[in-house]
Amino acid sequence: MQPDLCASIRYHHRQRVYAMEQRKRADLALGSFLRMMLGWSLALPKEDQDAIRARSAELLKSGGEGTEWAHIIEASVQSRKPFDDIEAAALKEMKALACQLPVWSEFGQGVRGFGEASLAIIVAEAGDLSLYPKKGHLWKRMGVAVIDGERQGGLPKNAHKEDWIEHGYNRQRRSRMWTIGDTLIKAQGPYREVYLARKEYERQRAEELGLIVAPSAKIPAKRADEFMSDGHIHRRAQRYMEKRLLRDLWQAWNHQKAILLVPLAA
Repeated sequence: MQPDLCASIRYHHRQRVYAMEQRKRADLALGSFLRMMLGWSLALPKEDQDAIRARSAELLKSGGEGTEWAHIIEASVQSRKPFDDIEAAALKEMKALACQLPVWSEFGQGVRGFGEASLAIIVAEAGDLSLYPKKGHLWKRMGVAVIDGERQGGLPKNAHKEDWIEHGYNRQRRSRMWTIGDTLIKAQGPYREVYLARKEYERQRAEELGLIVAPSAKIPAKRADEFMSDGHIHRRAQRYMEKRLLRDLWQAWNHQKAILLVPLAA
């Protein structure tokens, strides 16, 4: 469905990603320079290192006005501007193209927290959703599937090369899907309700297994096996919600019924 639109969205997405990477490189280089000028060293106590990092971040945010490095910060920011403009222009095109997809008016437009940009990014990363025979294929493409009982990206470091190939995990693609999910959690929409319901389910499930749910900072290292962190539960619930979104989007794209029911325990 709409292969030309999908290809056009991906075309602009690649430009946007390239511009974002250039800005990231510039920011990292500038941050490294400022930390060096502020005296950061591996030999320093952690408290001093953290203080320098904080000061460097503050200078980046403020522009370093009144400091001897203000002109360098300004030059770095100005060198970034062409890429900022490329990113903005590419995103504008992506959103305009996403609005032309039938699934936008039939599904996406009515979901609070799911904007044209979110749809465009998924299409750019996954392509024509009609080419995925089952929802599970789309889950795997976007990095949220479970393969042989192991979530994508969760393989141990000593896993065989064949296992990593089977998982087909792409860190950047997963990160973009995570950002979409994070936005949906913050919106007061149906997928936030899916997230909250799943979060409570995961908490109850952990307690039924005899685990203590607590913030990670309060979990004793020697008793870690007795606990599950709040962060772990949050990540599980968010991943579940992201899978629900992709399922509904895949169903709507393929003219199947998109279900927006809040799960009680599944």
